[in-house]
Amino acid sequence: MSIATNNVIAKIAAVVAGLGLVAMSFAYAAPAAKAQTSDNAALIASLMAQIEALKASMGGTTASANYAFNKDLTLGSSGADVTALQNFLINQGYKIPAGATGYFGAQTKAALSAYQANKAISPAVGYFGPVTRASVNAHTGTTAGGSTGGSTGGSTTLAGTGRLTNISTQGDVESALDEGDGTTKVVGVSARATDGDVSIQRVDATFTIADAGGSSNLNKYVDSVAVYLDGKKLADMDADDGDKSGRVWTFRFSNLNGVIKEGRTGELYVQVTPISSIGSAETGDSITVNLPADGIRAMGGDGISETYGSIVNQTFSVSTATAGKLTLSEDSNNPKAAQVKVDANNATNGVTLLAFRAKATNQDVDVADFAVSFGTSDNNLSDVIQTVKLMKGSNTLRSKTVSTGTYGVVTFDNVDVTVSKDDTETYTIVADLKKASAYSSGTTLIASTTSTLTGWDAEDENGDSATLAGSALGGTMTLSTTGITVTSVSATTDKTPKTSAASSTDSTQYSIKFNVAAGDDDIWIAKTVGTAGAAAAGNRVSWATTTTSTTAATSQGVTNLAVEGTNTGDSATGYKINAGSSRDFTLNVTLTSTAAGFTGVILTGIGYDTDSVVDGSTIFTSNLDTFKTTDVSMAAPNA
Repeated sequence: MSIATNNVIAKIAAVVAGLGLVAMSFAYAAPAAKAQTSDNAALIASLMAQIEALKASMGGTTASANYAFNKDLTLGSSGADVTALQNFLINQGYKIPAGATGYFGAQTKAALSAYQANKAISPAVGYFGPVTRASVNAHTGTTAGGSTGGSTGGSTTLAGTGRLTNISTQGDVESALDEGDGTTKVVGVSARATDGDVSIQRVDATFTIADAGGSSNLNKYVDSVAVYLDGKKLADMDADDGDKSGRVWTFRFSNLNGVIKEGRTGELYVQVTPISSIGSAETGDSITVNLPADGIRAMGGDGISETYGSIVNQTFSVSTATAGKLTLSEDSNNPKAAQVKVDANNATNGVTLLAFRAKATNQDVDVADFAVSFGTSDNNLSDVIQTVKLMKGSNTLRSKTVSTGTYGVVTFDNVDVTVSKDDTETYTIVADLKKASAYSSGTTLIASTTSTLTGWDAEDENGDSATLAGSALGGTMTLSTTGITVTSVSATTDKTPKTSAASSTDSTQYSIKFNVAAGDDDIWIAKTVGTAGAAAAGNRVSWATTTTSTTAATSQGVTNLAVEGTNTGDSATGYKINAGSSRDFTLNVTLTSTAAGFTGVILTGIGYDTDSVVDGSTIFTSNLDTFKTTDVSMAAPNA
């Protein structure tokens, strides 16, 4: 048996002894004792109430945390109800010097009168009637509107004599809430359970609404207030169920039984759920939420209950939600201008015309319909395009046909995708083309999208139209039956450092290897090599220094185009590639520096022709931005 239990038994024994003395006074008193009968009855009632209170501390039924009051009490009342009421008033901070005696005397009447005055219960005369009883029951969680204990699963056995230590304010709370937001943390503390498990039994919180012209009613800002421990809801209350005093709302969450295990740190938060639509007078008003000193009551395994905490203030506001926004932009894989080899007699499928990004900000954005425009140099889009597809990765979200005319907008309807707040999704527009005999070789095709296109349908979480911004433009695709396909193979550098001799300089050979494949026709690649921008660029393979080079002041040494394999059809001006086959080429450029800096080389164009005389009729420039070497550090020549 514990020392605490022994002490309680000793107290009960003392009270019982007191009752014995009272009984003996009746046995030996003169008839005059009748005059004191009422006083003795009151004393007996008081002693009996003390027994009940002491029994409650050993696990009885008079604890006021969830005590249901169901009868009127007044001066002279006694018993378990009075003890529970006295405990309630003491826990609320109202002073009863004699403590919970079980007898309703002048001190209890004064404390109850002060409570009534504070709660605007009239008349505040210290009589415990129906109005006051309803108020107290609401606090103790025994009537509708009181706090509710959250999923505690009944009583919990606590190990050790735990106490809360290392109590500190949590910083991961929100200060700017929008109407319609979900449950959000607005104030919190962390605490460690030391020397045993600790049960959080009660949490107090106050909300002070700044006098900025908006309502003084908390339910004009939030729907509910809740207490969470380590992500688990312990209790919640409707916003209008707190106690109101002017612009201050007080909430007491009792009977919680949220446990922090020994040696662990628990995170306790007060959270609110904003209303779905904030009024114009209330939007942005400041609300200070406060965990008062001694606002947390917790109990260890020894049954000792203590209060904890210092004043913790955090301020938040609830504002009209900023409309969701969807911003369109080109994706890094958006195709650049290119030549597309098309089949004269069969459809050409899977030609990517556009790759774009859609980023949502402020809120999640639900996109029902996408709008994309198409243009062609042919008289009719329908002559060129069989179908166009909106795709996400390898998944086709919607497939559509196009209209006649050189320009048209396609609405990919009923797509119904959600772009989460601050996330970016990538989509591609892919076309299946009709056989090339339906249009002229050299026909161009382009796709784009912009926020101003009619056909976009996007809404934010509140069901309002999302703001659209931005645009994305695909490269111009030139459709040719005699086109070539160019693939990068490798890019290398070979530097020869300068010597100590006068005027000696660094020298680097830059080599770019690439493969060229012919389509249905024989092709001749130009043998001549020259710098970009020179005249007659179509009859040469051209190069330039990279845009990342820090110096272009170079002297050109050996420059040539090497080819692998032989072909009897090679001519004086071109290397032949037979229809349906390919050859590897290597562009070699040797540069010597005239100044210190970094220099690299990039392939800029490939001249070709459909006959053996390469005379500059066609030049391939599509998607060559990756056909380049790294930049090499070049020292200045010796003096």
